[in-house]
Amino acid sequence: MSSYRDSIVEVASRPEVVLKGRRGELKAVSFLHPTHIGPKYLVVVYKERKRRKDIIAAYFTSDLKKVKGEVVWRV
Repeated sequence: MSSYRDSIVEVASRPEVVLKGRRGELKAVSFLHPTHIGPKYLVVVYKERKRRKDIIAAYFTSDLKKVKGEVVWRV
């Protein structure tokens, strides 16, 4: 995932959808066409603390329905 550092920062900054997880974490989601495994959604899991986003994890998925959480914000 280190080769996707810029994409992770971009998704955390300008997501298409933000979901709230069960433990208070937020999930920023955007669709990426050029990845090494084909077009996928990039999910960036983070917590907000004092105007700062602490990234916990990031992963790809092809099925947005598998990303659990309540929609907080959508483009």
